[in-house]
Amino acid sequence: MASEPAVAGAVPLRPTSTRLLLWTLLVVYIFNFLDRQIVTILAEPIKRDLDLSDTQLGLLTGLAFALFYAVLGVPIARWADRPKSDRVGLIAGSLVVWSGMTALCGMAGNFVQLLLARVGVGVGEAGCTPAAHSLIADAVPAERRASAIAFYGLGIPIGSLLGTLIGGHLADTIGWRSAFLVVGLPGVALALFVALMLRDPRRTGLAAHAGKAHGSFREAFAELAASRAYVLIALASGLVAFLSYGKGVWALIFFQRTHGLSASQTG
Repeated sequence: MASEPAVAGAVPLRPTSTRLLLWTLLVVYIFNFLDRQIVTILAEPIKRDLDLSDTQLGLLTGLAFALFYAVLGVPIARWADRPKSDRVGLIAGSLVVWSGMTALCGMAGNFVQLLLARVGVGVGEAGCTPAAHSLIADAVPAERRASAIAFYGLGIPIGSLLGTLIGGHLADTIGWRSAFLVVGLPGVALALFVALMLRDPRRTGLAAHAGKAHGSFREAFAELAASRAYVLIALASGLVAFLSYGKGVWALIFFQRTHGLSASQTG
């Protein structure tokens, strides 16, 4: 499965176009995690300002985002795999949604408004990685595809790092509301760059529009479920994410609440 391009007959992009695609997707993914993670460093100032409980903080930093992000990822991935879909347009549109919703977090006046904005961030970000992986599969030869996806994956640590550093500094200098606006609005400009500078290989003649039809979701699921290695890796990855995301949120709150560190010091 991994050795076959996402679209049968796909032709790799020219090297310069491939580099532009990969670097742009990396920046997009950095914004993805920056906007996703900044709420963790801002959680304690938000709690004080809106008088939230720890349960409400947990919903804002965890379930409100993760539930919609995870559930919507599958149908969005199926849509991205359709031969006539525009994956660049999907990424640009998703970037506008999650960036706009991140900015709206700074305008929330109560818990419900902030919760809905965080749901919007999750909905928007669900469209990024499925389309990005599909683009990489078409743009990069099979023997270099693992490296390309690993390069794209650098957006996770870089974006998480910037989210805590930038978010903490902004929280201490201009407040948590302005912090959301500062990190959210540039994503709209990046979405315009994505839409203008990138082209889906399917729409440039560099990837074949026709080919073997994709199997059904049931067939794909059955094939994956039959792989013991895949099942164990998926379960292990889920448990790692469950623990690491929870630790990441409450460790930052612990340092601020218990040890009296500022948001920027914690970041």
